[in-house]
Amino acid sequence: MKISKKYLALAVAASFFAAGGAYAATQSVDIDMSFDTALTLTNPTPIDFGILQALTSGTYTVDTTGALSTGGGGVAIGGSPNAGVVHITGSTTQTVAISTGSYVADGNVTPSAATCLYNSVLTTDCDTGVTGALAPGAGQDLTLGVTISADGSQTAGSTPAPSFTVTVIYG
Repeated sequence: MKISKKYLALAVAASFFAAGGAYAATQSVDIDMSFDTALTLTNPTPIDFGILQALTSGTYTVDTTGALSTGGGGVAIGGSPNAGVVHITGSTTQTVAISTGSYVADGNVTPSAATCLYNSVLTTDCDTGVTGALAPGAGQDLTLGVTISADGSQTAGSTPAPSFTVTVIYG
């Protein structure tokens, strides 16, 4: 028996509609969004350890008040230590999350263990981060402290420049 393609197609279509057919549905989907101010960070004040004794290994910590402490044989011999300040501007309504990390050694001086002071809240481990912090609006200062370890190979007049990153995001 020979069945033409035309009759076969009609038979398939008839069985489809007889089985209940297909129905289409549409739904409108709303899109929500809001616009706000971008975050900006400026660093008007770097962290300063003052003058440290050359050829002496040790640890040095500048806290968020700018006070310097030494350990492990480290010796401070002058200068004016101070904490760092990063000025944050952005939204007047969105809270921010702040964290530090990506420590980069230089001249055999290794930074670690940043501390943060933002909106009068001290975070002794800024690497772990601060969440839900005050919206920066026209500007809030983030004060930073950090610990450095020097291996004793630093000579008089050397000026290593270790660093770390500060990340601020909305949320």
